[in-house]
Amino acid sequence: MVLLKWKSCIAAITFTAISLAAASKSALAVSLYSVTDLGALTGEAYSYATDINDSGEVAINSLDSSFFYSNGSLQKISPLPGDNVLAVTGINNLGQVVGNSISKTDSDNNVFIYSDGTTQNTGLKGIPYAINDSGEVVGGTSGGGIFPKLAFPNGAAFLYSNGTTTIINNNLKENYVAYGINNRSQVVGIFGSSSRAFLSDKGIITNLGTLPGDRYSQANDVNDSGQVVGSSGLTGVNDSRAFVYSSSTGLQDLGRLRPTDLFSTGLGINNLGQVVGLSGTNNNFFAADGNGLRAFLYSDNTMYDLNDLIAPGSDAGFTLTAASAINNNGQIVGRGAVNNELHAFLLTPISSVSVAEPTSGFPILSFGAGVILFAAFKRKPHSKSAAIQQRS
Repeated sequence: MVLLKWKSCIAAITFTAISLAAASKSALAVSLYSVTDLGALTGEAYSYATDINDSGEVAINSLDSSFFYSNGSLQKISPLPGDNVLAVTGINNLGQVVGNSISKTDSDNNVFIYSDGTTQNTGLKGIPYAINDSGEVVGGTSGGGIFPKLAFPNGAAFLYSNGTTTIINNNLKENYVAYGINNRSQVVGIFGSSSRAFLSDKGIITNLGTLPGDRYSQANDVNDSGQVVGSSGLTGVNDSRAFVYSSSTGLQDLGRLRPTDLFSTGLGINNLGQVVGLSGTNNNFFAADGNGLRAFLYSDNTMYDLNDLIAPGSDAGFTLTAASAINNNGQIVGRGAVNNELHAFLLTPISSVSVAEPTSGFPILSFGAGVILFAAFKRKPHSKSAAIQQRS
């Protein structure tokens, strides 16, 4: 049983520091953000946000509960009847939340859609990771429920649409998991024993390959333009670099936040092409002390430490360690460390200022710069509880 898309950090900057930096170096216009501690609202010492829609509604998990956040208030989401452990992984612009729940005696997760206070059973056994505005859900299944258990010895990527579930991959000899879907029904994820990122479009599956020299890749999210974000590494996410893919440029290396970082991965992308994720040295991606992990924003061909973009007096004691999703209004959700507790956060843009381009980190390639995103991130972490996965 898996506890789930898996689907961060210096001090807050001051306006004076921003002005000095901008005067001494070429600068870009980026937002400063206010921070809302969603973990404080749940009242629990462990929580993380998995997704956000364009209305600012957020899907949140804690160790024992899942929540729907809207307009400053929380609704607790109930598991399916008979189940007692749950997690939520995605939310769409209709306010529908997708997740899975399980009982202590069951071995398979039950996929549900939560809407208007009601948790609806899809009849599918598996882990869902994303839901689009048409209510289409993607994820991974090893059979059970509506599918013959023995038909999926290696696991398959599923698409749930209008009450019908289909398998995305034709080759059942290879393991497939779908982590993202856009409003054009394009699906992304990971497949195969060699672990490669894929894009499925109208039934055609494209192997996205890896960055030069790598042997591993996974795709975590896709926007409505078909831009894909994820990670590529030599052995896996522990030595990966975040990438953005488009059909015109192929894979582009976004680098890492700091020269000493061992990995980075892109977890979410909006329709403006802004990417969020995490970069660092600590492979405990849900560390509550905040050490060795930083949430990043990639915008205008530059990777920023989100901790450096928190407005003065608004950091709420946070070290932002991972950003899991960004909506089309620039709001960002994820998780961070507060007093050695892991809390879900919501960042909201409050201004646009000139900020100097970072002097540390690997070179960042522009989106037009030629052909150059279950592991640990979208393939969310395993946990002692049951059922659930979050993109990282």
